[in-house]
Amino acid sequence: MEVNEIVNSILLKQHDTSANLDDILNNLRILRNLCARGCNIQSQIASNEDFQQFLQNLLFAKAPSNIDESIPQLQKIGWQLMANIIVNNEETQAMVWRNHGNNILQQCMDTEKTLDRNVDVMLMIVYNVMKPTSGESLVQLPLVLKTILFVWHSILEQKCSLQFDFLHFIFEEFLVKDGRNTIKCYAQLTTTERLTFLDYLLNYLRQDSPNGTVHTFILQHISKEFKIKSDCILRVASLQEVDKMKPQEAYALLQCIASASGSEYYSQLYATDHSLFLNVSSLLRCLVSASKESSNTIFSPMNKLEEVAPTSTVPADYQSEISFELKTLLVRCIANLLYNNDTNKGYCLDTQLMPALFECTNMDARNPLMKEWSILAIRNACIGCPEIQQVIANLTKQGPAHNEILTELNLDMGSLRINPGKQ
Repeated sequence: MEVNEIVNSILLKQHDTSANLDDILNNLRILRNLCARGCNIQSQIASNEDFQQFLQNLLFAKAPSNIDESIPQLQKIGWQLMANIIVNNEETQAMVWRNHGNNILQQCMDTEKTLDRNVDVMLMIVYNVMKPTSGESLVQLPLVLKTILFVWHSILEQKCSLQFDFLHFIFEEFLVKDGRNTIKCYAQLTTTERLTFLDYLLNYLRQDSPNGTVHTFILQHISKEFKIKSDCILRVASLQEVDKMKPQEAYALLQCIASASGSEYYSQLYATDHSLFLNVSSLLRCLVSASKESSNTIFSPMNKLEEVAPTSTVPADYQSEISFELKTLLVRCIANLLYNNDTNKGYCLDTQLMPALFECTNMDARNPLMKEWSILAIRNACIGCPEIQQVIANLTKQGPAHNEILTELNLDMGSLRINPGKQ
């Protein structure tokens, strides 16, 4: 059968209540497979306006009532057919996107939809259309970025275990290949969308940048954004409800910087960003100072057993607060930025940062691993810097540092004393 005959057969049977739906399904499969024969067949299918209307009705939940029960299987093959129509064919890409582009993006962002395999096929279509070999992209990049951020958020929210390869391919375009446009798109995102973007970026960095290194422009922009917004972290308690998301964005930016600055791929980029080191150092000193001034803030150390016990008066959700791991992240950044960096070591001396790092060597349930990162930061500061070594050499030993947890457990010099108590 010719392509036009198969198409006409489908169009006739869609209105025939007595038609065998398996025939429509088989014909869709035939068309899907015929697309592999070349551009001519793709163009015949894409240029048939009646057939495109059929796909519109089928794929976007407007199917005739007589095929309602078979919608899932028909839609699956329909999406595969649409994807095959546009492969390596810019002419059909333009036709399909003109007819269905907006609906495809809206379908990906359907808030009532449970993610399924069709979503990745939709993203395959988006990916192909946004990568023309000649001319300009047919898609609006800000809208595409919003779409994939919605899908990523849905994956996390639904705890979906399906693999969406084309989601990651599109993210690769934004993170690795087109940093300048990505920054422009980022500026158009809502704060919630930015948090999702930074969540994906952090996940990407933690996986050691599997699809290529993140574009320099993006990493520089993240540093710039953090330096602009970091001060709101200190004002989190006084912010109006409408501004409560801003400290979370600054925190997410810091997480990405902490991860990237310790990577062999990006460490040199941040090593020359000395204003970042000064900003992070200043924020740490302010937090250490604030935690000393009051024992009843979200930044106060939690180093008593009674504070983490089930009967504690400290809110049980303290791990969800902006302060959780905040000092740890700052000390981690400082440790990374001090490594083999004489300029930052000089700033470390000039700004009196060392006392703040010493303060961070205590255990704090609010900042897990802070002690370990602070020891590394002090080590990195000392290597090759006699001036900082002298600062430590001039310290006077006054005995073991006071620790509430060790006191409560009656621990002394590594031994456990058990008081017999009353019988």
